[in-house]
Amino acid sequence: MVEGANRRAARLRQLVSILKGNGYSSVRSLAAELAVSVATVRRDLAALAAQGSIARTHGGALSMSDRSTAFEPSMEQKWSRQRAEKEAIGRLAASLVHSGETVLLDAGSTTWHLARQLRGRGPLTVISNDLTILQTLSEAQQITVLDPGGTVRPLVFTLLGTQTLSVLEGLQVNWTFLGADAIDLEMGITNVNIEEVTIKQAMLRAGLRVAVLADHTKFGQRVLARVCPLASVHLIITDPGVPGPMVDAIRDLGVEVRIADLSPVGARP
Repeated sequence: MVEGANRRAARLRQLVSILKGNGYSSVRSLAAELAVSVATVRRDLAALAAQGSIARTHGGALSMSDRSTAFEPSMEQKWSRQRAEKEAIGRLAASLVHSGETVLLDAGSTTWHLARQLRGRGPLTVISNDLTILQTLSEAQQITVLDPGGTVRPLVFTLLGTQTLSVLEGLQVNWTFLGADAIDLEMGITNVNIEEVTIKQAMLRAGLRVAVLADHTKFGQRVLARVCPLASVHLIITDPGVPGPMVDAIRDLGVEVRIADLSPVGARP
């Protein structure tokens, strides 16, 4: 009995440590990392949530350090989370872009996956305030890459400021693809960094078609600054982890929702 209790106490401490490092982890990934069953992880997470040590989400859990509406994950955390989901979302988004179109890409790890899928296609014109995206597309022969200029945000490699905003305000593009820190039915799309809000709003106004790219962990969440109501965008592209009732509620607002296929490319019929 004592040995079993000690093992569980050690496992609970390990869960808290993992979530603190990752910010978010799915139940299945936690079970694999701890070499225990999914049911065991669920029981442990329920106990930790009751203590206030972590917060449960659909299919996983968040460190309580993430619960501040002003908390912003590190670049490493953003790029390591939900890589399979982000890749699938980027692939589906890229399938909507046609030759000859102009595309405006918001900064972020999910939009970067879209940029990767656009390489080798074209001709296209792509504008982005994300230096990593610009670099990714810089050697694509049939893609004209436009840098709006501005001030580089330290350690994040995005462009902000009056110059960036001025250039974006003068654009009209076929597609704007926005990222989102959080999506809520009432608050709409919100962002942890206030400086980025005006940039995102200018991108939204520039797009003849506006799509939000967001994995399932962003849904049912609210953070510091409102970007726009959900009805301001045409399309949301996400993964199968979003609960069905939330998808239905978003569609009831007149917003199209597309669910990316997570199965490996070669395994599809």
